[in-house]
Amino acid sequence: MTQEQIALTAFIAGTSRSLFAQRATAVLSDDIMSLPYPVEDGLNLSANERVLTEDIVNFQRDYIRRGSDAGIIKLSAHHKLPKFTEQFVEQINTVYSEKALCPVTAFSWPGIICQPFVFGKGKVDWANADTLRGKLDSLLTEQRGVRLTVTRIARIYDGDFLFLLKPDRLRFWTRSIALRDADDVLADLRGQGF
Repeated sequence: MTQEQIALTAFIAGTSRSLFAQRATAVLSDDIMSLPYPVEDGLNLSANERVLTEDIVNFQRDYIRRGSDAGIIKLSAHHKLPKFTEQFVEQINTVYSEKALCPVTAFSWPGIICQPFVFGKGKVDWANADTLRGKLDSLLTEQRGVRLTVTRIARIYDGDFLFLLKPDRLRFWTRSIALRDADDVLADLRGQGF
């Protein structure tokens, strides 16, 4: 069952009563005894379930334990953007395979990433992109009081183009978030009759 180590670790993270309640991340014998143990065929997880379990193990456990000190909050997402776009496009293209969605080169400002996609072929002209900086800051971030900051994401649909605008922190650009974003976009497209 070593090939299922990530999935089983994610299972414990999701079901353990003590794992995150104590200072040390202690796994109890009850946690081990509650693990699923199929005799044959492993756990039969889908590709999407594997993405979720990997992100739980690689990012979410640390985030729950460390909060704003976790790497997922502090690290830039630029190095993980290709994995996000690959996962996102794969999900969308399961529905829209005839006119496939393709990623276009991303553009970033300090603290913000804009990842465009196009159904079919096309490119984005970023010539005047720097003039958008102030507008994007006010669109994506709102300060409410001294201690509360609201961070938004934006999806902009323009013809065959889709633009995802989000903060550049890793927590907004993981593969599991790509699954969620793809679900949201598919619902939007269906609502628009696309």
